[in-house]
Amino acid sequence: MDSFGFIITRHVNSETTNKYWNHSIKLLKTLYPNRKIIIIDDNSNQNYVKSEFDYKNIEIIKSEFKGAGEILPYYYFLKNKYFENAVILHDSVFFHKRIPFELLNHNVVPLWYFNPDKENVENSLRIVQQLKNNYIIQKKITHNDNVIGLPQDKWFGCFGSQSYINHNFLLKINEKYGIVNLTQSIKNRSDRCCLERIIGCIFFTENAKLCKVKALFGDIMSYQKWGESTFDKYIENFNKGNVKKSVVKVWTGR
Repeated sequence: MDSFGFIITRHVNSETTNKYWNHSIKLLKTLYPNRKIIIIDDNSNQNYVKSEFDYKNIEIIKSEFKGAGEILPYYYFLKNKYFENAVILHDSVFFHKRIPFELLNHNVVPLWYFNPDKENVENSLRIVQQLKNNYIIQKKITHNDNVIGLPQDKWFGCFGSQSYINHNFLLKINEKYGIVNLTQSIKNRSDRCCLERIIGCIFFTENAKLCKVKALFGDIMSYQKWGESTFDKYIENFNKGNVKKSVVKVWTGR
């Protein structure tokens, strides 16, 4: 079994958004030609979905949970051990440099983090009700300024719920929290924003060492200008050879 592979969440609703996953996969296949890629399609408009190449070693799964978005890679990775470790991505994330994931010694690490905040706490608490042992996460979300200062009390958001995660670790946190239940509660963009905080709480609770690392690529707020990197601007820079970052995230607001 492969040591790692990629799971990408896809939602296509236009000709432009169809370019996202195609471009992402072309780059990944250049950098990681032998790695398996799983695409989880979340309610795409199939009139726009079109492969630009005859991709190899790719599996596409059409999700039955409409709008569940970023929880879907975790759900399907729990159900299917595609590889030992998964790199979970949005279709709007583009790799320009090979990251040696095979050398990572983490059971989980977000790709980017953000500091805890008070955004839509009420909705987060509603969603958390679906979890087992939810009082642990409720406490962290309620006391989200990390003032207590103890490692086991600290948490950070997992931007886009994107991470590198080990399958056995995922099994353990699902056994403890029942995260598969979240497929019933995540329905829209607001819910998916809450998930970034909930999944971050779980990761930092179950791996206190993350407080020292936080994420592979740092704080998303300082990594890129928030929300300003559109696909058109990115492609313009890409065609000019002006992309400097190893990994680029573009914003689309779907």
